[in-house]
Amino acid sequence: MASIYKKKNSPFWFVQFVDGNGVRRNKSTGLRTDSPAETVKARRLRAELEAKELNRRTGEVSGGDWDTWVPQYMERHCETARTLERYTGNWQWIALWLQENRYHSPRAITYRRALEYIDWRTAYKKRTGKTVGRNTAIMELKLLAMIMGEAVRLGYADANPLVSLKLRRDKAAKKPELTDKEIREIREALKAEPEWMQSAFEVSLHTGCRLRETRLPVGCIDFKENKITFPAPKGGEDRAFSVPMPSALQPLLKRLCRSKKGFILELPFQPSRRWQQFFTKIKMPHLCFHCLRVTYVNRLRRAGVPREVAMRLVNHASALVHQVYQREKVEDVAQWRDAVQFNLD
Repeated sequence: MASIYKKKNSPFWFVQFVDGNGVRRNKSTGLRTDSPAETVKARRLRAELEAKELNRRTGEVSGGDWDTWVPQYMERHCETARTLERYTGNWQWIALWLQENRYHSPRAITYRRALEYIDWRTAYKKRTGKTVGRNTAIMELKLLAMIMGEAVRLGYADANPLVSLKLRRDKAAKKPELTDKEIREIREALKAEPEWMQSAFEVSLHTGCRLRETRLPVGCIDFKENKITFPAPKGGEDRAFSVPMPSALQPLLKRLCRSKKGFILELPFQPSRRWQQFFTKIKMPHLCFHCLRVTYVNRLRRAGVPREVAMRLVNHASALVHQVYQREKVEDVAQWRDAVQFNLD
């Protein structure tokens, strides 16, 4: 397969490939290694040469209709069912755009056309009248870029024009922390909602877990050792972790374990949307279920819990990710107002 590489004392990328006569060649691309733009061009050149090698080995591959190979590729690529579910949802929007524009094969995709997807996606109104933001469209384009890479490897495209999108993302709005007043009002409003919502709220409030992680198997709740195990958190089974069972949560969990079989609660289709509808109904549209995680992380910090321990409790592998959740308020740092003194007299 074709590849690009650096040579000592040379500022340019070199490419290794097999030509039409079956001879392996090495030559300079003339594209500089210290230039991001020229590095992208070098990668595109490698992809084009690799596609030609594949075509010569297998014969010219025609067709490449998306539906004949993309679903199978995603099944091979995705390590967890949740990742496959997310990719499949994103692909449905891309497939609709491809169909509307009659881009029936990967060879129809260009960088310019891919950029048009952003405008199409952010203008497309759902049945509710709502649209998605630019960041969602960019995330879906990244999936298309990954799929185009596979198209090149299969010989359905000569090159991947989306190998480096370089698209600016909008700054994501920070999810707020819940106040005590909001927590009391939400609890009161939840009395009129399904039991799964009441239970999910309390589990997340006291552990900081994500919405889908509240669907705990009964067997993962250990009252002898007073611990909870989250068997399938974000990242899959390999990221499974256990936490001490909060005392305030024990009565609820005991009741749920007595009355439930399998899982302490069952999530409905699109549970996040149900929560969005709930917060809108109670006049708190600025909130979402993930605010519970933000609240838990911040209250751990105010309680003086070391960062490493807090990260362990909420299963954060990165300190940078953990820091995103922290919301420093003026009153949080008021105790340090006179920490620096100047004795200049």
